[in-house]
Amino acid sequence: MVILFVLFLLSFAWSESVQIEVDFDGKKIRANGEWVVPEGVDPAKKGAILWLHGLFQTHKMQEPITFQREAWVSEGFPVLSPTLTLGIDNRTQPYDCSYPLDHEYKQNLKEIKEWVKWLKSKGVKRIILAGHSMGGQQVIHAYEFLKDDSVVGILAVAPAKGLKREHPLLEKAKKLYEEGKGKTLLKTRFFYCKEAQVSARTLYTYYGVDRNIGRFLERIKVPVLIVWGGEDDRIRDLPEFLKPYLKNNIRLEVIDYADHFFRDLAGEDLSAIAVEFFGEVLR
Repeated sequence: MVILFVLFLLSFAWSESVQIEVDFDGKKIRANGEWVVPEGVDPAKKGAILWLHGLFQTHKMQEPITFQREAWVSEGFPVLSPTLTLGIDNRTQPYDCSYPLDHEYKQNLKEIKEWVKWLKSKGVKRIILAGHSMGGQQVIHAYEFLKDDSVVGILAVAPAKGLKREHPLLEKAKKLYEEGKGKTLLKTRFFYCKEAQVSARTLYTYYGVDRNIGRFLERIKVPVLIVWGGEDDRIRDLPEFLKPYLKNNIRLEVIDYADHFFRDLAGEDLSAIAVEFFGEVLR
């Protein structure tokens, strides 16, 4: 019944597949996304949500990306969902371990910046950065990278912690990176891939740099909402991890029975919490 209701409300919204050009290693490649605006809503007056997918996914990921986008739009909020390129022109599929991966972590922040510029070119003056999992980590990092007053709030859903990871080839990757040989491909495990071809710069900048989100949260001035699921087996013990970094502008909500992807009823609870936050920030 809830899904039917959301679909009914979405008939009063317009959706547009959008594309921009971003710089990657000195050349232009295409990035794509989905821009959805409720009927009768002016994003220039209302503001908008930039909603970012998790690790190596796309804006078409069903849960939580598409489900939440539809729910938020049904409540009157314009939503832009971009797909990060990972250095791949017009990427439309999740990374599946079968092709080489070669980009730096910072490329993601640069692309978030370009999507913020795109929203501002549409007259949007107030933007909430939102992201799931690795996307949640990245929007937290992006706030400082952007230094843009149009960003008025952050929603991080089950954000990755941003800590350094152990890897048997990390020192080799770091050495190659520092010697200017960062594009050298290494055949190794990488996140969920048991075997993949990743460049030294990809391995090092994802695994070898301490990007503890807590330190970034301490410097954020705008309202922040962090939502975590008590059954999350991917980002474990997030409330305990964040406890030393929480301050007045940061709110942590826990949905006890939610997993990492906020499926089913947990998705409805997430959307209710998020919509309340959006209304407070964009009022």
